[in-house]
Amino acid sequence: MVTASGIILGFVPNFATGLVRRDNKSDLIIILILLTTLIGIVSLFRVLNHNYDRENPTKYYSKTLKFFISGVIFSFSGGLIKMLHTLVLSQ
Repeated sequence: MVTASGIILGFVPNFATGLVRRDNKSDLIIILILLTTLIGIVSLFRVLNHNYDRENPTKYYSKTLKFFISGVIFSFSGGLIKMLHTLVLSQ
């Protein structure tokens, strides 16, 4: 999860720079980018955090996994929306 979070968090800013340079900016895409970045940072922090309830680690890491999966879903959703947005606007 650490490697995947790092890769996704590395590609999201590159993805966002393509949106900044455009004349047409979609608020939905920008919100998804910010949400993806925030969820990715939270999930990465939770994976690397050593101060968690040692008596119930399953609950902690289950919630961390949900954050991670949500970040991945938002990341791919943002990419799909950007592709569809670009496809529709290019015609």
